[in-house]
Amino acid sequence: MQKPIRFLAMLVIGLCLSGCSSVSTYTIKVNGYTDPGAPGLIKPGGSFCVMENPEAKNPLLEKEISGIINKLLETRGYFITAFEKADYCLFFAYGMGEPRSVSPTTPDYYGTIGWGGGYGWGGWGGWGGPAVAVGIPWGGYADRATLFDRWLLIKVVEGPAYRTDKTSPPVWVGEARSLGASSDLRLVLNYLLVANFKEFGRNTGKAVTVTIEADNPEVSTLTR
Repeated sequence: MQKPIRFLAMLVIGLCLSGCSSVSTYTIKVNGYTDPGAPGLIKPGGSFCVMENPEAKNPLLEKEISGIINKLLETRGYFITAFEKADYCLFFAYGMGEPRSVSPTTPDYYGTIGWGGGYGWGGWGGWGGPAVAVGIPWGGYADRATLFDRWLLIKVVEGPAYRTDKTSPPVWVGEARSLGASSDLRLVLNYLLVANFKEFGRNTGKAVTVTIEADNPEVSTLTR
């Protein structure tokens, strides 16, 4: 009788260990937009100039993100060139909202350590809006959970028109957003960028869910 009990106990422990060692994931919502009246698609093999914000609070982080975007463009067959020659200019913005403390009432926020999703979408100039998310960390229920709203926006405009008028209607706009436990924006931005580029140039029609594992090889390559 003791042998079957020991076997069952070892089986349960093994299942628990395998569950706890599962890879953490980032759940990201991505929205891609094109102008319905003039869907100017980004031509394959086009050239880009990534525009950094000279007033960025952290110019080194700005340069780091710009470099990652350059890599993502090149891996998708586009070329990086000078502002004066670029077919397209790419602008980007990013940020993190104030931490939100929520009560974990149901176990649908995250099942692996540290990540999950839940979104409240805002407009072009005002990210935010209502968000609903709850969480249960490993080890049982907590009284409160602190979540951070991390976002990234990419806008692509035609280079010649922008050089002439310093303004140009967007060819494509991509939004990526994630709500989760990590407040390390520098780290999370890598996943937001990869998720956004999975829909690069496309009109998604609605927010689509992109799930990226923490050990995603494309992210690892970009950050080397």
